[in-house]
Amino acid sequence: MGTPDTRHAETPIVAIIPARLGSTRFPCKMLADATGTPLIAHTLEAAGRSTRIERVVVATDTEEIAEAVRACGGEVVMTSKSHPNGTARLAEAADILGLRDETVVVNIQGDEPEIDPGVIDLAVETLLAGGAEVATIGSPFGPGQEPGDPNIVKVVVDCRGLAMYFSRSLIPHDRDGAGIGSGGGGVAGPLKHVGLYVYRAGFLRQYVTLHETPLEQTERLEQLRVLEHGYTIAVAITEAHHVGIDTEAQYEAFVRRHSGE
Repeated sequence: MGTPDTRHAETPIVAIIPARLGSTRFPCKMLADATGTPLIAHTLEAAGRSTRIERVVVATDTEEIAEAVRACGGEVVMTSKSHPNGTARLAEAADILGLRDETVVVNIQGDEPEIDPGVIDLAVETLLAGGAEVATIGSPFGPGQEPGDPNIVKVVVDCRGLAMYFSRSLIPHDRDGAGIGSGGGGVAGPLKHVGLYVYRAGFLRQYVTLHETPLEQTERLEQLRVLEHGYTIAVAITEAHHVGIDTEAQYEAFVRRHSGE
């Protein structure tokens, strides 16, 4: 019988879900409960199905969200209302929780109730494999998904599996219309970025000390701060076609799927 792989057995792995009420396109979406359960509770449940995550915590600045999380038996920490983005909220939550620098932190968006636990596990394993400060996921586009849609972020990956750039524009540009090659183990065609991040708590604390960067400000993509400051993001490529909830129409479609219609 083989010996179990225990290389990372002592590495704590904690998922933190940043959640706030403010949303321009779908106000109060975290508390939407047409399924009988608040949206944030569905995301908590999905994160809890990961085989690598040991603890799931919601970080919020709103007592209504905190009450909804507690009502479903979840763990919550209250954070400041002044954070510019979810990553800053996670850093405060990590301090409140007293996470050691080596603790692996998984950043899961609160509006992704259908995220595949296997995708979470793959992102965690990619970070634990070493070689990068951050790990995330890239996926081929699925049916009906438009690569040119600026609401879908794209990522370009090098032959080492590291992110070269993220953009709301369609990248790379297929100049001759011959199709994007798959040399070096890549995937033919553009890759959409799945907004799931894994890093150690120490790097999370370091990230929030870094100044905003020109490309980050231009694209409004906070992960570009990592690349512009010279750090690396490993990208695991897999099929990932769950849909985040940004609009009421997307939520209504989720409710129909949840009810089996």
